[in-house]
Amino acid sequence: MNNSTHNNYDDLASCPYAVSIFFTTVMALISLAAFIGNILVIASVYKTPSLRTSTNYYYVNMALSDFLASLITWPYYLTDEVITSSGSLLQGSLATVGCKVGVFFRLVTHLASILSLVLIAVDRFIATVFPLKAKLITRTIRAALLFVTWAIPIAYSPPVFFYFEMKKVGQQTICSFVWNRLAIIIYYITTIAFFFVVPFIAIVILYSRVMRVLRRRGPQPESTRDVNYNNSQQKRNKQNQNIMKIFKSIVAVFLVSFCFLGISLILKIIFPELFIKDKCKLIVGFCYYVFPLLSTAVNPLILLRLALISVMLFKLYSPVRAAK
Repeated sequence: MNNSTHNNYDDLASCPYAVSIFFTTVMALISLAAFIGNILVIASVYKTPSLRTSTNYYYVNMALSDFLASLITWPYYLTDEVITSSGSLLQGSLATVGCKVGVFFRLVTHLASILSLVLIAVDRFIATVFPLKAKLITRTIRAALLFVTWAIPIAYSPPVFFYFEMKKVGQQTICSFVWNRLAIIIYYITTIAFFFVVPFIAIVILYSRVMRVLRRRGPQPESTRDVNYNNSQQKRNKQNQNIMKIFKSIVAVFLVSFCFLGISLILKIIFPELFIKDKCKLIVGFCYYVFPLLSTAVNPLILLRLALISVMLFKLYSPVRAAK
């Protein structure tokens, strides 16, 4: 029996060390790509006047949250069991700070990104379905909405700050949720329902409505429009279609990335023994870290493509506008 226990501990000790090299390398590459990509997105909008649209401000807000997520993931990661066979790489008060701050801001940035996607969907819905009402969204209202995307996550996330602590589990010291089990279950279910399921249902409904309007909207008869109007309308429709295609790509990436996180949270509630049996910590490594972080690196690539398309469209149609 002692030999069996010793062998099990050897498996637990050796496997995470090998796997941690893989996860740490992958996360470092993703973080670097996210760091550079999101800075480029923010700089592109700041430096290019034609990109300073209401929708792009929401994209910049999401880029900011992704940028912060690529950095803030590391304090939490360094206190997790994936990094070494003994758990946290940090010790003492530094480990406690890394645990609490890392998990708090990680949740805040993820929720801010999701709320930014909802605002983008609402913005496109108003601009496409009710274009005359789009002007009612003033700069002050837009700033208030951007503030809300951070205020709500910050107000919602204190439980993870107060109840995540460094905990000794066998031979390991890990960053763990020490709230009572019922409270943890309620908190996880609430998070999944109100910050994943409901937002994505709303996004799908709004996106479907926008695309239906864009497909139905045909060109005006020749007798009722001049060349300038035709080009202006053509540009507007083309921009809306491209924005919605890009938006669909970002939502798809986000959905795939965070489905793994949501599934892992559900598994942790229903089948906690899976995480004990997972000696190489593959579930934690992929579902908690790699896939959620991956969207922070892929999103900037999609947004930079949108920026390039927008600039090209602006240059293509600007002579007509100047002539007018």
